[in-house]
Amino acid sequence: MSHAPSLYECRVNHTRISPKKHAFTYRVFMLAIDLDDFPKLPLLSKNRFNLFSIDDRDHILTEPEKSTRENLTAWLAEKATTIPADARIILLTFPRVLGYAFNPVSFYYISSKSGEPITAVAEVTNTYREMKLFPLGVPDAEGKFDHLIAKNFYVSPFSDPNDAFHFRIGQPGEKWHVSINNLTEGKPTLMSSITGERRELTTARLALYALKYPLISLSIIFRIHLHALLLFLKKIPHFPKSTPVKGPAI
Repeated sequence: MSHAPSLYECRVNHTRISPKKHAFTYRVFMLAIDLDDFPKLPLLSKNRFNLFSIDDRDHILTEPEKSTRENLTAWLAEKATTIPADARIILLTFPRVLGYAFNPVSFYYISSKSGEPITAVAEVTNTYREMKLFPLGVPDAEGKFDHLIAKNFYVSPFSDPNDAFHFRIGQPGEKWHVSINNLTEGKPTLMSSITGERRELTTARLALYALKYPLISLSIIFRIHLHALLLFLKKIPHFPKSTPVKGPAI
């Protein structure tokens, strides 16, 4: 896994297979940033306004006055996972665009200083700006994560918050692939994937992607609401926000 700041140009696919079929694909880009080595670029800032930015307020809000790294380390410790003080943490996420942020999913890859993968965490945010972290366990021999976990979180009105997530998460190399499948009573009902190719993170590329992917955060949330409308018109059963969650939500 490369620790150099980079950018992934990605294809996102969502395929609903039950109770009715519905699928769509779109293209986005995501940033891969070492939390201890933020790149110095004119169009990209940390915790301040810019064309693109990464802001601690968009991630792991357990203690807002602390950094994302501090909050993640504390959260992992609560889950009985202690990481070395010099561990490297790569955040793969959507940036803010002109101060606006919406990150449906972000990923944290934690490795030793020498690059050996230790664990990973998925961070899921719904349209109510509620957030939940999902620990992904330990990697297999190839450094990949394969983890089935109870959702216990309201993500979509068209999925029971008491379903399960099956995460299959690859390491971000020259290519990157993750899949997140929603399971209802053990059977997949919604299959989602992100497939990306690494690009060098430069000012020129950020300027290009500002044109190629205009207002990316707004376009993502627009697509979410558009396809929610289409699912509603298809009469897909929906779950109100008040649906009881059996397990802890955070």
